[in-house]
Amino acid sequence: MPCCVRLVDSSFFRIASLVLAGLFAPGALAAEPTREEQVRAELERQLRAMVPESPSEVQLLFEGFKPEDGYRLVETDFLLDGQPLAVPSLEELNTPGLHRLAVMKVEPGDHTLVSRVTYTNGSWSLFSETNGFLWKITASVGFQSQRGLRVNVKASPAIVPNAPDPRLKLKLTHAVTAEMIQPPQDEPAVVAVTPAKSPPDAGSPVKSPPDAGTPVKVVQPTATPDAGVKPTTTVVSVTPPVERTPVATGRLRLEVTSKKPTSATAFVRGTGEPVKLVVRSAPGRKPQDVPLSAGAYTVDLIADGFLAQTRQVELTAGAESSLAFALVPAPKATQAAKVLEDHIELPQPLSFDEKKPVPTKSTLAGLELLVDLLVRQPKARLRIEGHTDGREVPPPARQGLSDARARAVADLLVRAGVAPSRVEAVGLGDRSPKAPNLIPRGRELNRRVELVLLRP
Repeated sequence: MPCCVRLVDSSFFRIASLVLAGLFAPGALAAEPTREEQVRAELERQLRAMVPESPSEVQLLFEGFKPEDGYRLVETDFLLDGQPLAVPSLEELNTPGLHRLAVMKVEPGDHTLVSRVTYTNGSWSLFSETNGFLWKITASVGFQSQRGLRVNVKASPAIVPNAPDPRLKLKLTHAVTAEMIQPPQDEPAVVAVTPAKSPPDAGSPVKSPPDAGTPVKVVQPTATPDAGVKPTTTVVSVTPPVERTPVATGRLRLEVTSKKPTSATAFVRGTGEPVKLVVRSAPGRKPQDVPLSAGAYTVDLIADGFLAQTRQVELTAGAESSLAFALVPAPKATQAAKVLEDHIELPQPLSFDEKKPVPTKSTLAGLELLVDLLVRQPKARLRIEGHTDGREVPPPARQGLSDARARAVADLLVRAGVAPSRVEAVGLGDRSPKAPNLIPRGRELNRRVELVLLRP
């Protein structure tokens, strides 16, 4: 009888062993994380908390030529992911040094910047082989943005001294760098190695970190030591980041004046999301304040019964900038600018005296109509084509004079508030006459600019 009992007991334990072996076989149950894996996971969590997930940011820069280089910027066009950017004026970009084109928040991922610039020889010497020559340069660069990083993209023109062809005398390059938007802390974390009195218990849970402001210590065991060697532990002291004062925003003051009270809609585009607000005009009314982050902005103003206007403004952190708009009544429909097959016709075309690059004062009123048209079609651009007659200057100088006429009109539009990136100037000399050059009236019609609307 006792033998039978022992036999039953032995069989029972053999069966139980097989069942347990099946339960704890690889893949039967999820393995518990080791003490080392727990510590690493906790350390990674704390490090992620030190660098919050800030939105990705892009800062676009442009480096201007020095005056002694002898080149002048006459046109710019910068597109980020196919969208044109509002950039500073040509006068500012023509000064030496580094200029900030734009600072904006972007989605993490791949982006492309296309830079188009046009330079001319600033000497304007009639004996130079590059007199009136235009260097139209296009360059692009691709880059990737990530959360918490600011990507700096710098466009730099350069002179190629030994270029075999004058057309290759200038080039445009891009440089891309990145920096953290919010550095984790000024002082590095302290790492110390101290001997342990006893190995840590592999089954003990990892303690949650204390409140912010006190150092957090994570004890990480080293690998199993050899026999006879006393084990050690690594103590990593992690100090939570110091709370930083947020960056001060700038302030934009909008003032609208008119002969009688009216309401206008202002569209503010630039860094961050576009802002739309109603600005009222009344005697004695104070300017309206708009808090905005630092950066370059385009402000379009539209009011019923008045010509639309636009302005460019650069805001700096903690500073104040003002924009004033004086509303001008819109003309009758018969006196408005018309678009026929992408060509803009003004009620009174811009005209030029002989050998003069600037339009006559009597025809400058048409510029207000051009600004109104561009504001109401914010995605369109304008190409200005300059022309001369066949007698006003010698043939070698006609190209330069036509270029100067186109640029003069473009500069007037930029001074009126139009973004330089939306205006393109090109000279065609006397190659496209509108009328015969044999009579004075025909030559007068040929001294002109053609206005072409470029729609996306």
